[in-house]
Amino acid sequence: MISDLLKPESIIFGVQTAKNTKEDAIKKTSDLCALHSGQKSRALYKAFLKREKIETTGFGSGVAIPHAKIDKLQTPFILIARFAEPVEWDSIDGKPVEVAIALVMPTTDKNNTHIKVLSSFSRKLADDSFIDRLKNEEDPNVLYNYIIKKMEEN
Repeated sequence: MISDLLKPESIIFGVQTAKNTKEDAIKKTSDLCALHSGQKSRALYKAFLKREKIETTGFGSGVAIPHAKIDKLQTPFILIARFAEPVEWDSIDGKPVEVAIALVMPTTDKNNTHIKVLSSFSRKLADDSFIDRLKNEEDPNVLYNYIIKKMEEN
């Protein structure tokens, strides 16, 4: 399932944010998602912020899982952004975010793909070695293969 949503070219390292704030990081993530999906950056940004107002997506240990639901989205996807500098995100552990795993899903989700993917990543984020690879792997293709392999273990 994850291999249908995440592609190697959707893993981006060294993402620069102007102010290292959550809003700026979400804006940059929205721009990157727009480039990789054909969706409008503004719509993505609004959807990410709408979800963020409910509760922080700062999972902890330097990782956030922002997620957006978009009307009439044909192809759901995942984008992983590793920030050049840690971002203040109001994470549950109070630590800044180094990696955002952005989920973009359709508003209508009959198969509960959104929940399944979120749950799968949440379980893997309890593993320190998984988090370490997200933060430190230098090759996006190696990281992609690692993530796919680990997610298939669920």
